[in-house]
Amino acid sequence: MNDIRLICLDMDGTLLDDDHATIPKRNIDALQEAARRGVAVAIASGRAWSLLQGVHEQLKVTRYGVLSNGAGVLDVAANRWIYRRPMEQQVRRKVISLLLEWEVPFEVYCEGENYIQRERLDLVTESCLSPEFAQVLRTCSHFPSDLNGALDGKDVEKIHIFRLPDQHRCALLQVAEELGPLAVTSSFAGNLELTAQGVNKGAAVQALCAGLGIGPEQVMAFGDAGNDLELLRWACWSFAMENGTEEAKAAARYQTGTNRAGGVGMAVEQYLLHA
Repeated sequence: MNDIRLICLDMDGTLLDDDHATIPKRNIDALQEAARRGVAVAIASGRAWSLLQGVHEQLKVTRYGVLSNGAGVLDVAANRWIYRRPMEQQVRRKVISLLLEWEVPFEVYCEGENYIQRERLDLVTESCLSPEFAQVLRTCSHFPSDLNGALDGKDVEKIHIFRLPDQHRCALLQVAEELGPLAVTSSFAGNLELTAQGVNKGAAVQALCAGLGIGPEQVMAFGDAGNDLELLRWACWSFAMENGTEEAKAAARYQTGTNRAGGVGMAVEQYLLHA
């Protein structure tokens, strides 16, 4: 029988349906049964914790949050950060100033919360992947008039750019290389996600597992896109979604059904509950 002790779940395109807000029932049922059997369930998301409350309420069994592509790990039960890798302050200020100058839609994840420049809100929500997630942003974010000022002295985990025109993309990547150290990844077409160098879901989950005393052979992981690759390569029970990218499928050891069909639940049933 498989000795799986931890399940790590990407959100968009993986655990969630195409509305980016609702978890298919098959996933919920399988994960709740796994938790009843003593398996810890971790959200491994690009999002900040404040944007995952609806997911947490649906699952009801979330034990850990691997957040902002791995820039922080939250012990949900204890409400305690157990791992953090924030961006450098001067790098964060420079990048945000550029994005404000270019008038592109972006948000900033900081200490588990989400921040959006006040006058940029409509542009951001218009760029969301679904109306349902746009509503999550409106109700679960902070909207300062001076974004950089509001973030001074705080630990910024990630800058998420929803849509970046090609002429700005090259310039931003050059700035990121010059300022450094920064990690750049993407989770859907057109977006960019900036974190401190070395931040990724795989590194964060490894740190979590080291504290728990478990190895990759005891970890089941699910993902569909570029910000899941390190985690999919590390976990021995790694699954790419049928709707995932070719990169994700190459990184994972197994493949499961689509996010819409409850592919997470399918794999948990087959390889854990019925193994």
